[in-house]
Amino acid sequence: ELTILLGSFGALLGMLFLNRLPRLHHPLLKHRRFALASHDKFFVVIETADPKYSETETRKLLESAGSRQIEVVEE
Repeated sequence: ELTILLGSFGALLGMLFLNRLPRLHHPLLKHRRFALASHDKFFVVIETADPKYSETETRKLLESAGSRQIEVVEE
């Protein structure tokens, strides 16, 4: 029983480590418009770490979806 318990804790901690969780700070939390979206609006965050990411294609996609505001947030 102890082996199963330790194995499950190891799997949980390994998953958290590989997913870099918990992330205690995100750059979006300091953004000035973030407080406005917390009640009746929402944010879409697109991380740029993907090698297939293209800023122009993403901007076109968001504009065609009817975005009201598109901003780039630097870390």
